[in-house]
Amino acid sequence: MTDTKDKGFLFNKGGKWGAIIGIIWILINIALPLAILRIPFFQKYLVGLENKLPFDIPGIG
Repeated sequence: MTDTKDKGFLFNKGGKWGAIIGIIWILINIALPLAILRIPFFQKYLVGLENKLPFDIPGIG
């Protein structure tokens, strides 16, 4: 006797909120930082901050 359970797809396992939470996570952690890095003021701030660091970061500048 084998027990056949419908395992379903990944989206079905997460419930109705799984996809929504996943999209929000992607927006907050990937899309938002990339959008912020395109703002000229923020780019100038990062360059100024890099010049003030008391140590050298390999690969930058």
